[in-house]
Amino acid sequence: MNNLSTFLFSKLTLGQEAAAAPLVSWGDFQAILPALIFIATGTLLLMLDCFNRGLSRTGESKREHSSLSAAINFIGLLGTVAAGAVVCASMEQSQATVFAFGDSIRVDSYSSSVTLIIILGTFFSLLSAMDYLRRFDAEHGEFHCLVHYAAASMILFVQSNNLIMLFLTVETLSMAVYLLTSYLRDSRRGVEGGLKYFILGSFSSGFLLFGFTLLFGATGEINLSAIAGSISSGEADQSLLLAGMALGIIGLGFKVGAFPFHSWLPDAYEAAPTVATGFMSVTVKSAAIFVLLRFLMLASDQEGAAGAATAAEIFTPVLSLLAIATMLFGNLVALMQDSVKRMLAYSAIGHTGYLLVGIVAALGPGGKAAAAAVIFYLLPYTLMSLAVFTLLGYMGRDGQDRENFGDYRGLSTQRPFLSLCLLIVLVSFAGIPPTAGFWAKLYIFRAAVDGGHTWLVLTGILTSIISLYFYLRLVVNVYMRPAEEEIDADPDSNLASGLVIATAALALVILGIFPDLNLEALLDTLGR
Repeated sequence: MNNLSTFLFSKLTLGQEAAAAPLVSWGDFQAILPALIFIATGTLLLMLDCFNRGLSRTGESKREHSSLSAAINFIGLLGTVAAGAVVCASMEQSQATVFAFGDSIRVDSYSSSVTLIIILGTFFSLLSAMDYLRRFDAEHGEFHCLVHYAAASMILFVQSNNLIMLFLTVETLSMAVYLLTSYLRDSRRGVEGGLKYFILGSFSSGFLLFGFTLLFGATGEINLSAIAGSISSGEADQSLLLAGMALGIIGLGFKVGAFPFHSWLPDAYEAAPTVATGFMSVTVKSAAIFVLLRFLMLASDQEGAAGAATAAEIFTPVLSLLAIATMLFGNLVALMQDSVKRMLAYSAIGHTGYLLVGIVAALGPGGKAAAAAVIFYLLPYTLMSLAVFTLLGYMGRDGQDRENFGDYRGLSTQRPFLSLCLLIVLVSFAGIPPTAGFWAKLYIFRAAVDGGHTWLVLTGILTSIISLYFYLRLVVNVYMRPAEEEIDADPDSNLASGLVIATAALALVILGIFPDLNLEALLDTLGR
């Protein structure tokens, strides 16, 4: 009790001493401006939708309803582009780390790079949703509102610099994603998948919160930088520290879909609307992987400290086993799937394993190069996932997605350009040169080899070979099987979806031809 009283008194005293200084300045809001733009846009979308429904009930025509919905979509995309421009401008001047809101927000080159990927994924998701929701007669403002709120939460999540902000933002993000999963309320499968996701997500939040509590108990700090300092100085209680980090890894392992914390992922991917699945598969994973990377690098930020060395030595073999199990499980189970959506879900688990290999390498020597490889991997993965899930939604008809491999037979004869884009995306997924997916895996494997993690690389190569089967299985159906019936995608509602698919495929080819330019720029941004 005396220790608690002393702690509270010291905090109150510091607050009185800092009373003369402004609590919040314009610089604080400038640091989170991309997130604020997303929040403002989402709120505006929700308000416009409420007014639109009121007008519709008083006798306005469906054409006016559709026009206003198109305006809402345009405002959402405009807000996304504006946020991206702000982040790009800030990255050019981000040589020094910027702290905001009492050091609870940290904007640096790492978080800015991931923020760009989140904005890119959100932009393409909103663009593909314009066609998909119209085709499924589910065009309501709350979808776009939830996407914008989720994107804002993700940006704040990767910028968080204390345990409280981390937990609040991940829970806000999770609630938005739960609702997106069960967005199609008339779909029994969607409601069931959303409920399962909610229950398991809440379970993982308990692990995460308990782990953060133990970290605070071990160090007496909630600020991540202060926690790193306590670890490096050896002042942290080792038993509480290791227990807290272990529980934190479990909680974040649920969010990224690592084995054995993956059970929610296939059902949520299959149950959610296809455009929501694409959004979840890239932006949520990018944010969670980055936070896991930063969270674990706390143990190895300060070289030569006994506490940091002990934490790194303990968690490196554990994470290595986790990466191996995740790669093997995801790719082996994907072999047995007849649903394209479930195949992609288990494939996503396998890709989480590859990202975990990069995180393991980032905990050792040459950590910055490995961290850059992880962030580079997220970019082509975002493009690949968005393209393939947009294509699945594009091919849907009569309110149903085309989920089986046989549904894509003969696609090349009826949609040759679309089939070519799908081929590029699947080849990149499999890691075949000269696509960006090959270089993404190569950079992570090279960082792991440099760190002495040869077994991880061998497992990654083996599972990449296994993945060729289920990716090329779809290619065989597209190019080598005759069509059983005419593939009739809605010709009046495909412009935005086609633009997303074509742009992603072209970007994968360009990144595959000039990969070093992108990685070198990223390394320079991260300060090597």
